[in-house]
Amino acid sequence: MVIETVELVTLPNAPAWQEKIYRAHLDTGDEVDLFQQLWDVPLAPESLVGLTVSEAREHRTARILAVAAGR
Repeated sequence: MVIETVELVTLPNAPAWQEKIYRAHLDTGDEVDLFQQLWDVPLAPESLVGLTVSEAREHRTARILAVAAGR
């Protein structure tokens, strides 16, 4: 299952810190909510296209660690 597109989706009635999530549209036709947007860790949705769901989550974790380390 490969990610074809990703969009930031606003969740209704969610608290401000959980306002938007990354929603992936897979090549199987399924949709998966990957993770919530972190305002202090910018991650372009298009950077996840072509990855599997687990690769996208690993990419996000690596980005969080890089920001935390000051890179």
